[in-house]
Amino acid sequence: MAKIHLLDNETINKIAAGEVIESPKSIVKELVENSIDAGADEIIIEIKNGGKSLIRITDNGKGIEKDQVEDAFMRHCTSKIVSSDDLNSLHTLGFRGEALASIAAVAHVEMITRTAEDSSGTIISIEGGNIVSKEAIGCPVGTTIAVTELFYNVPARKKFMKSDASESGNINEIVVSLALSKENISFKYINNGNIAFRTPKTNNLLNTISSLYEKDLYNSLLKVQYETNNIIITGFTTNLNYYRGNRKQQIVFVNNRLIKHKRMNYFIEAAYNTLLPKNKYPACFLKIEIDPSLVDVNVHPAKTEVRFQNEDITLNEIKRAIFSALHSNNIIKEIKKETIVHDYSENKTNKSESIFEKLNNYDSLKGSEYILENPINENFNNIKFTEINISNNNKNLFEEAIEKAAEEEKIIREFEKQVENHATLTNEKVENYEPIQQSFIEIEKDERKLPELSIIGILMDTYIICENYEKTEMYMIDQHAAHERINYEKFLNQYNIRKIIKQELLIPEVINLSYEDYYSAINNKEIFENLGFELENFGINAILINNVPSIFMESNIKEIFYTILDSLKNVRNC
Repeated sequence: MAKIHLLDNETINKIAAGEVIESPKSIVKELVENSIDAGADEIIIEIKNGGKSLIRITDNGKGIEKDQVEDAFMRHCTSKIVSSDDLNSLHTLGFRGEALASIAAVAHVEMITRTAEDSSGTIISIEGGNIVSKEAIGCPVGTTIAVTELFYNVPARKKFMKSDASESGNINEIVVSLALSKENISFKYINNGNIAFRTPKTNNLLNTISSLYEKDLYNSLLKVQYETNNIIITGFTTNLNYYRGNRKQQIVFVNNRLIKHKRMNYFIEAAYNTLLPKNKYPACFLKIEIDPSLVDVNVHPAKTEVRFQNEDITLNEIKRAIFSALHSNNIIKEIKKETIVHDYSENKTNKSESIFEKLNNYDSLKGSEYILENPINENFNNIKFTEINISNNNKNLFEEAIEKAAEEEKIIREFEKQVENHATLTNEKVENYEPIQQSFIEIEKDERKLPELSIIGILMDTYIICENYEKTEMYMIDQHAAHERINYEKFLNQYNIRKIIKQELLIPEVINLSYEDYYSAINNKEIFENLGFELENFGINAILINNVPSIFMESNIKEIFYTILDSLKNVRNC
C-alpha cells in the first residue's frame, strides 16, 4: 500500500487553482468582482485571443496598500471577512481569498496599484506563484492587473482550452452580466484591440440594457416590481413578442451577485406557461434582494451557485413576480371572430390526389378555398379584442397546473437519466424499462406511417380536416406546420448534397444585434454561408443578409437567423 504523505505547496496551489480558475472567463469574473468590491466606478476589461494571450483589468478603486501587496497573493488572505460569522451577512462579491493566489499559481501576473494615501504605487510580478520582482512606480489611484501565459505550467489544463472564439464568447457573456449587475459603474470592454462596448454610469438599469442589447429586446421589456416579507424582486422581463432559442438572456442576480440556478429558470418560464412557442425562452434581467442569512453563497469556489433556505417559497415568489408583470400590462388578449362562414360542400378534393401533394404545392394554393396565407387580414374588421380578467381562482389553477407540469417533467428527466445510465442499474430494473422504450419506438414508427388522405374541409383557417379512404379515421393537420416540415425536408436534402439553392434579396435584411450575438454571428460566418445565408458587416453590431435559401424566401428571415444563431451558441461549449 502506498504511503500517505503531505503534498508540496506547488502541487497544492495547482490543485486549488484548478477549482477556482476553470478558464479565462473565471479570471475575468474574479478580477472584476474584486474591482467592484474595491469601490471602483470605472472598470476597463481588455482581452486578446480569448484571454489566452492577455487579460487586463483596470479600475479606479481604493487600491492596495504597499505593505499588503504581497499578502494579497497569499491563499486565504482577504479584506472581505474576518471570521466565519461574517459568512451569514456577506455584502461583498469576494470573500474566500483564493482568486489572486489561484491565478498567480497558473499564469504570469503583473499588478500595479496605489491607494490615495500613498505618494507612489507598487508594481509586482509573479510567475507560477513565485514573486519575481517588486518595486515602486508612479501610477494613478486604483489597480491594474495583467494576466499572461495562462496555464503555462499546467499543460493538461492548457490542452483542453477551447478555441479563441469560444473562450471570447464565454468572456463576452460574463462581462455583459457584470455590467448589468452594477449600472452605477461604467464598463469598457476591449476585445483584440477593438472596443466592443461601453456602458454609461447611470442609476437606471434600462440605460445599461440599451447599451448592451438590440432595439427589439429593449422595446419588448416589461417592468418587474414585486415585494413580499423577505424578498424584493426588481428588473425587467420580455413580453410575448420577444423570445430566443436558449436561456442565455435570462440573467439573475441575488444581492448583486450573478448566479446560475436551473430550477429558477424553470420557474421563470412557468410564469409564461404556454404563451411562448415550444423550445423558445423569454429574456429577463432580475435583481433579487434577500436577507443574506437566508441564502448560502459558499457552495462552490466559483460562487455562482447558491442555496436558499426556503427554496420552493423563494422560487414561487419569483414566478409570481414575472406573472404579475405579464398580466398587469394586459398583454394577453382574447381573439374572437364574430362571423365565420365556410361552405366546403363543393370543395372536397379528389381521393386520387394525395394530401401530401396538396401540401407540397402550398405556394400554388395560397388564396384558394383550402389555404389562406393571411386570413386575419381579410377579416380584420370582424375580429374583436377583449381583455381577459384573471381572478385569484384562475391564478391558483394556473399555479397548480405549472407545479403539476414541473413534477411530470422531473419524473421524465429522472427516467431519461436512469435509461442513459442503465449500465449501473440492476437487470430487473433494466427489464422494466425495456418494454417502455420499445413502446416509444413503436409509437414513433406508427406516427410516421400516415395513410393516403382526402381533404374534407378547413377549420379556423388553420387546420386541414382529412379522412382516410375507408372513412374510419379523421386527421387534423396544421397546414403551416406541415408546410414548414416539407420545406425542412427539402432544405435538408439540398444541404446533404451541398447544393443549396440561394436567392438574392431585393432588399437586404438588416439585423441589429447585441455585441455578444454579433460576435457569435461573425465568428460563425462560414457556417451561415454553408447553410445558404450570406452575411456581411453593416456598421456597429449590425449585419446585412444578402442571400438566403430560396425555400425560406416567404419566411421570417430574422427569426430563422436567430434560430440558427442560438443553436450555434448552444453547442459552442462542445
